[in-house]
Amino acid sequence: MKKRPPYVSKYADRHGKVRWRFRKRGHDETQTTAVYDTPGWWSWYFAALKGQPRQIGSDRTSPGTFNSLIVAYYQSSGWKLLRSATQTAYRGEIERFRSAHGTKRVNDLKSSHIARMMDLKADQPAAANNLLRVLRVLMSFAQSRGWRSDNPADGVKKLIYRSDGFHSWTDGEIAQFEKRWPVGTRERLAFDLLLYTGQRSADVRTMTRSQVGGSIIWLKQQKTDERLEIPIHPALSASLDRCGGIHPSLITTQYGEPFSAKGFGNWISAAAERAGLPAGCSAHGLRKAAARRLAEAGCTPHQIAAITGHKSLKEIERYTRAVDQRMSAEAAMRKVQEARNV
Repeated sequence: MKKRPPYVSKYADRHGKVRWRFRKRGHDETQTTAVYDTPGWWSWYFAALKGQPRQIGSDRTSPGTFNSLIVAYYQSSGWKLLRSATQTAYRGEIERFRSAHGTKRVNDLKSSHIARMMDLKADQPAAANNLLRVLRVLMSFAQSRGWRSDNPADGVKKLIYRSDGFHSWTDGEIAQFEKRWPVGTRERLAFDLLLYTGQRSADVRTMTRSQVGGSIIWLKQQKTDERLEIPIHPALSASLDRCGGIHPSLITTQYGEPFSAKGFGNWISAAAERAGLPAGCSAHGLRKAAARRLAEAGCTPHQIAAITGHKSLKEIERYTRAVDQRMSAEAAMRKVQEARNV
C-alpha cells in the first residue's frame, strides 16, 4: 500500500468491516468504508480536509465545478482504462490542481489562466508541462461530456527547456560501484539487474524468481505493457547465482520486504554515495548507461529497443548518434595523426 496521507487511520469495526477515520484539529471527524485509493476514497478525504463532511450525492450539489468534473472523470471509462502507473501520475497532479481550484467553475477557465499557472512554475518547467498535460486531458473530457464547447488547454504551448535528464553512469562510475559492492551483496544484484536488463526501476524492483528461467529473464513492463524476453548477461548470471533467500522477490529490503518505488530509488542512490560516486548516480541512470553501452557495441536502434522496451526510437537514436559522432571524431583524429607522421 502506498503511503497514506495525513490525518487518517483505519480500523475494523465489530462486523469486521474496514473503516477509515479522518481526525484533524479544528475539523469534524468523518469516516468512510470506501476502498483506499479509489476515487470515492479520495473524494471523501479531500472533503474532510476542507472541513466539509461528504454526504451522499454532495458532488452533484455544485454542478459545473472542477470538484464535480474530477469526480466524473474518475468514474469514466477513460480513467479506468489507464494503466495503474499513469493513474498514479495523473492523480497527483489532478489533486494538487483540485486542492487549489476545486470549487471554481469549469466554464470559467481560460487559456490565459493556464498560461499564468505555468508562468508561476517557470522555475520548474517539467512540473509546468505536467500540469498542462493533465489539464488537456481534463478539458478534453469536459468537452466530450458537454461541460464546455472548447478545450482552453489546447491553445497553451509547453515550456521549452533544455535538460539532459538523468545522468548516465560512466564506465568509471560503474567500475567504482562494482568495486565497492561485490557479487553476493544485495546492492550488486540490484545494480546488475538494472544495468544488464536495461529496465526501469519499477520493473526491476518487482522482479521475482519466477521470471528467471534458464538463460532468459522475461517481464511485462509496467509503464508500456511491453512483453520482453532478455538474455541473461554472464555478469548478471553470476549475481543471480549468489542470490540467496526464499522471498519470491529478487530484491528485498534488509527486513526481507519488497521495496517501495521511492525506497528503491533512494537505496540505489545511497549505495552509489557510499561507493564514493557523485550525486546524480541514480537507478534510472543505469538504464541510460545500458542503452549507451548497447549503442557503443554497434547495436541498431531496433536492437537496443528489443532490450530496453522503448516504443519510440527517438531517445535510442540520440544514443546512437552520440556514439557515432564520437567514433567518427576519433577516426578523424587518427587520420590527422597518421598524416602528420608520414
